[in-house]
Amino acid sequence: MDLLQKIAKRVFRKQTAIFLFFLFLSANFWLMHSIGSNKEIIVVYRIDYINLPNNVIIANSSQKDITVSLRDNKTSFLHYLFVKQTPAITIDLKGINRNAKAGQKTYSIDNIVENTIKKDFGHRVEIINFNPKVLIVEYSTLSSKKVPVILKGEIKVRNQYIISDSIIPTPQEVTIYGSWEKIKAIDAVEITDLNNDSLDKTTEIYYTLRSNKNITFSPKGINIKVPVEKSTEKNITVEIACKNAPNGLDMKAFPQEVNIVLLVPLSKFNHITANDLTAYVDYEKRSSDNKCIVELTSKDSRLKIL
Repeated sequence: MDLLQKIAKRVFRKQTAIFLFFLFLSANFWLMHSIGSNKEIIVVYRIDYINLPNNVIIANSSQKDITVSLRDNKTSFLHYLFVKQTPAITIDLKGINRNAKAGQKTYSIDNIVENTIKKDFGHRVEIINFNPKVLIVEYSTLSSKKVPVILKGEIKVRNQYIISDSIIPTPQEVTIYGSWEKIKAIDAVEITDLNNDSLDKTTEIYYTLRSNKNITFSPKGINIKVPVEKSTEKNITVEIACKNAPNGLDMKAFPQEVNIVLLVPLSKFNHITANDLTAYVDYEKRSSDNKCIVELTSKDSRLKIL
């Protein structure tokens, strides 16, 4: 039985080798025949539309690709067949009249197609045909308005660090585009979902504004610089003021001062004083035994009261 198995394996290996040899030989004959014969090849180019004005939208279902028929001796086609390419023909739309309510523009693409083919396949290639011959772009313009950018999202910092100064987005205003019905009620662009890792140094964050089919933005994103530095504690004594006392009533707090512990940036330790804080009691919020909770406010919202 073992002898039969060995004979079968040897025969199988021999037959496989013969089969692969003739397969390789026939493939070479086919390749040589293809290279030596003049045949057509079909190339499909994607169309990329660029420089569309911000206040313009393409109204028609614009052509997405161009089909080109070529003839060559296939020498240059081998490069095309074995190298991954993403062929694209670029149509520049900057000539569209952005001040017209609507219109259409016709683009003759003969030269663009010819130059692209020569670049990809060389000068020996012959263009037999391509379709479409022209591109017609129908467009309409959008309404626009400028609105401020407001940062409402939380920015996290690591323990023992603090945001040390104002966070100002750049730019502070953006232009929104869309139908007037869609944009008339928008008074500001609010950034509420600014996700970030806890920061331990000054960082610049780029936030991409989310356009959709109804509304677009210019610019498309906002730069946000977050000044961060190490923090330290500072004790400040502040006099307690009284609010909403009735006329003729002399209201005084006891004790008359409160000690406040703050978390402040190291660079501002010597610049923060009692004038930056307010402590007060509200007569209208007193309890039945004439006790009031001391309320604290800060001129700088970034200061953390411990």
